[in-house]
Amino acid sequence: MAGYWWWLLGVGVVLWMNPQVLPLNKGSWVPRFGEPGAPTEREMRQAALPRKLTLHMLTHSHSDIGWNLSFEGYYKASVHSVLRQVTRELWADGRRRFTWGDIAFLDMWMADEGTQDSGLEADGKEMTWREAVTVLVQRGQLDIVGGGYVSPDEGLTTWWAHNAIVDVGHRTLAELNTTTRVGWQIDNFGHMNTMAHVLSNTGYRQLVLGRMAFRQQYDLATQGQLQFEWRSEEHGRLGARGLLTHFLVDHYQAPSARFDFDFTA
Repeated sequence: MAGYWWWLLGVGVVLWMNPQVLPLNKGSWVPRFGEPGAPTEREMRQAALPRKLTLHMLTHSHSDIGWNLSFEGYYKASVHSVLRQVTRELWADGRRRFTWGDIAFLDMWMADEGTQDSGLEADGKEMTWREAVTVLVQRGQLDIVGGGYVSPDEGLTTWWAHNAIVDVGHRTLAELNTTTRVGWQIDNFGHMNTMAHVLSNTGYRQLVLGRMAFRQQYDLATQGQLQFEWRSEEHGRLGARGLLTHFLVDHYQAPSARFDFDFTA
């Protein structure tokens, strides 16, 4: 029995001394996936900014297909209300634009309420939700990005599944008479080296990423290379062009509290 307690104590000490294993004894900086330890002072220094910057502000959505709630749970709790209200606000002002990147939720909403009266009118005709969304897409007010039915875990999903996800997503968008050429992988835990080939081979030309290992992100940032052309080995073999790729420096958070509309609106 005494040996058991010594073993248990040893396990506790190991966990306490290795904060990457369990959320114990963590400091202010938490190592990200694949990182051996905290960054050095040199690594934490910000890269020098150019004298002139051109900023592009993009208001976009991010709705998890499943996290704390199930797919259906999120839809019922909030997502269908968000989609309804976004559609109303876009319809009220032609200057407004919104970007949606979660095709599975859009498909569920259309199946659930697409044929219902939206309360919106065009030329005196009452519109269903599907008709209203189709019009907004055609006007360019509602942008669709991502294109895949869901955003997959790239490290675990098979090549066949990746292609199937893109195929089903594009078939769904075809029902709204639209498509997309912009990849939207902002919350994937890592990226496989063949994803650039999968996307470009299905017509994509641009890609936005949101997660990267800290030191790789630092190296690209200090070299001014957070925008780059992503090319896989297949691109080189086939002579195909890669994807114009942009990395979100602050993940999918607002660059400043002044622009965090979830809290300031």
